[in-house]
Amino acid sequence: MLLPTKSQKKYPIIYPMTPPKTENSVQIILIKSHLFFFAKTIGIKKISGGIGKIIDSKNENKLKSFTEFLFFDTFNVLSIILKISFLNFFMINYFLKLIIISFFLFFSFLKYNIAENNQILLNEVLPGILIYYGENEEPNEIIKGAIANKIAIIGNKSILVYDAGPSKEFAERFIKELRKYSKKPIKYLVISHRHFDHAYGIEVYIKKKVTIFIDKTEYSYLKKEGPLINNLLIKNLGFNENNINFDNISDEKINFLDDSIEVNLGNRRVLIKNLGIAHTKGDLIAYDFNTNTYITGDVIFIGRAAAFSDANIPMWINVINNKLDLSWDYLIPGHGSIINNKLDLNDTKNWLYFLDNAAKKAVSEGDMISEIFQYPIPKEIHHLKMKSITLRQGIKKQLDLYRKKYIE
Repeated sequence: MLLPTKSQKKYPIIYPMTPPKTENSVQIILIKSHLFFFAKTIGIKKISGGIGKIIDSKNENKLKSFTEFLFFDTFNVLSIILKISFLNFFMINYFLKLIIISFFLFFSFLKYNIAENNQILLNEVLPGILIYYGENEEPNEIIKGAIANKIAIIGNKSILVYDAGPSKEFAERFIKELRKYSKKPIKYLVISHRHFDHAYGIEVYIKKKVTIFIDKTEYSYLKKEGPLINNLLIKNLGFNENNINFDNISDEKINFLDDSIEVNLGNRRVLIKNLGIAHTKGDLIAYDFNTNTYITGDVIFIGRAAAFSDANIPMWINVINNKLDLSWDYLIPGHGSIINNKLDLNDTKNWLYFLDNAAKKAVSEGDMISEIFQYPIPKEIHHLKMKSITLRQGIKKQLDLYRKKYIE
């Protein structure tokens, strides 16, 4: 068996005096675009319930109030003021113009602080297990790469963090938010795999001398592909130029895990295991004995189509069927909400079955990529988000692999 038999649940965590955001908390995020006089609410997301289920999410456009206009379009207004050459017509002297400019610069400063204010919100979904829920969308200039879940497990003596996030800035802010729940030292970091939304905050943890686990092959790809991918993130998504320095990531600072290891956080045991080839060349998962909870990284996606560019689809299916099909109470995926029902694994399994069948059909019948997009979508995966873009990103690479396997 992958995991020992279920142990008796114990909840030894001593919580801070200030109660954390927990089951009944409601998170509302408003992100407004900088359109003149109009605000686009990109996300209104309410999170509630014992396992952090998203109960409401919508997009809307609305007319800005005058206050919103002042706060969110200060630079636009400032530009207009400076360009009006006939202000003297209204008997406004230069001194008054300076006051007006100072007024809008003040609101610009407030605007900056509002934008920079804490956007890393953690949800305590189980005793001592905190989740940052990644945005269920593609990376963009607003959310950067904060699209994957990040988890912290708090013991009596120390903390384990699962995945470092997409950037140095994200990792620092995640740790800052985590400190509101516990001041205990972060002793372990598990990097599930090399993809930037999970791994590029690693440098922050290296500087804190945290014990870091990752698959050796995934680490090699991280070092090899990382600089190029990071440059693309800076160029296309506006990442900070100091996002990550791969020269600071060296072998002696990393623990390569090819099997499994158990760590103790203080009355809280956590198993870290390498599942082998699946979503990538080596996917690391974690298992919390206290709550009988899997943390799977991108081996499991809930509510959206699983990314598969670097996957071995047949082996991935085998991993889910044979290495996760065990008794568990909760499972935290790499993307999507925590689940407590094995049937929810079908979100990933049915998508992979579709991909496997589509690739085999295309190879056997000589279909082009454009023809694959005309294949009927099984009803079991109609509800998954981002099917088209995910298929477009990964299908060419997979077709090459399937041709080598079944033709060459």
